[in-house]
Amino acid sequence: MIETIDVAHCTGCGICDLVCPADVIHMERFSHESEVPDLAQHKLLPVIKFREHCITCFSCEIFCPETIVDVHPVVRNRPRPW
Repeated sequence: MIETIDVAHCTGCGICDLVCPADVIHMERFSHESEVPDLAQHKLLPVIKFREHCITCFSCEIFCPETIVDVHPVVRNRPRPW
């Protein structure tokens, strides 16, 4: 299951959103400080929208050029067949 995305180091390329087969990650517009007064700047950053839909395919982690996505597989105890 996807755990975190370090948006502080994200370039906003959107690859994680494109490669996610379960539509877990979405790019959203965020405003940030501008060097020029009264000039609003916007940046698209990834947001984990539907964490419960993650199928732990690791595509977002593998294809991220900045290696800022962290995915941990969920391991559940499976009953043994008797």
